[in-house]
Amino acid sequence: MIRSVSVLRGAALALIVLWAAPAAQAEDAKSPYRMVRTLQALQGEVAQGNSHAHTAQRALLLQMDEVFATAPAETWSDPRNARAAVIHLLSGGHPRVMRQLLDLDPQPDLDPALMRGALAYVEGRQEEARDLLTAIDPMDLPPNLGGQVALVRAALAVGDDPEAAMKMLGVARLLMPGTLVEEAALRREVFVAGKIGDIERFQSLSIRYLRRFRGSIYEGDFRRRFALALETLGFGENDAKFALLESLLAEFDSDSRRMLYLRLARQALVGGHLEIVRKATERALPLAMAGTSEHRLLRIYRAGALLDPRDIGEARDLLWSIDRGELTPEERELMDAVYAVLNRVRHWPEPPPGTIGEFGAFADIGAPKAPDWHRPTMAAADRILTETGALLQQSGGSAR
Repeated sequence: MIRSVSVLRGAALALIVLWAAPAAQAEDAKSPYRMVRTLQALQGEVAQGNSHAHTAQRALLLQMDEVFATAPAETWSDPRNARAAVIHLLSGGHPRVMRQLLDLDPQPDLDPALMRGALAYVEGRQEEARDLLTAIDPMDLPPNLGGQVALVRAALAVGDDPEAAMKMLGVARLLMPGTLVEEAALRREVFVAGKIGDIERFQSLSIRYLRRFRGSIYEGDFRRRFALALETLGFGENDAKFALLESLLAEFDSDSRRMLYLRLARQALVGGHLEIVRKATERALPLAMAGTSEHRLLRIYRAGALLDPRDIGEARDLLWSIDRGELTPEERELMDAVYAVLNRVRHWPEPPPGTIGEFGAFADIGAPKAPDWHRPTMAAADRILTETGALLQQSGGSAR
């Protein structure tokens, strides 16, 4: 039922885009800002996972390219339209429109630094964009433009000043809640929180994203950033961090949990954190389908974590249950490494030379503490052995 409603809503949105924009153009040639309103409404639907809106957005952007490029010069004397041109550009519009506007005389009713900075950003001239946009406060702009500018300033700052980027991303969310801008800001904040090692913010922002934008068209990008941050923050290298993570992973669907636990298990195994490997594989194995590459890898990882001699049987059975012919070269190499480690664990150490024993197990045994342990018979035997040894030495032999 929910899917049917989504399909119908998407179809309706597509019709709105195809008919409303040309109608608006015919009604009023000076209304690019109206088209931007439609664009941002579509973007809000994209943030909620509407694939039809995503398709319609691309169609609308192409229409806007044409309408904006052919609009009369006086159109841009209206600041609403001038701001719409910047929003169009930062939303994926063609840069040629902004280049045309910057050549107009008189220029559009908007700060030239904002226009030039936005153009420099989309054309990859980051230093120039940073210089032009640093003095522009997103909070001084209308929210639908300020949020976009805050996103750009965050992207320009993240390499050199992650904390400043976090601040700008927070501004973007504040200015445009419930929109694609907020969705994008949250996704990027999760990545930056991981980069600066802020576990508390990483957790809270991740939960907020999953609860507000689960199903977004860009959720796959969020999952990728999240997985990278898990490794950066060392969740696979610290028992306490791993414990904090489990409640967060409960917010994900089963497929995502399996993938994330698999990555954590590998990181922990490489780092020698065997207890985390055991926990991660224990949670992931029930989520993996038998016969898949993931299921085989999880069993190899788990076997590699069972280094206690009491667990050797379980580790052996796990490895024996895997068909080597189904493994990739990398997986076979990993399996051989696990076998080598387990074989070293299960053998007794080599005893000192001359040790007699079927299994090679030995131990030094000290004299008993009880004073009466030395019996007369033992004393006599010891005396006889000593005398015999002395006689053999005198005759050139040796006691064996």
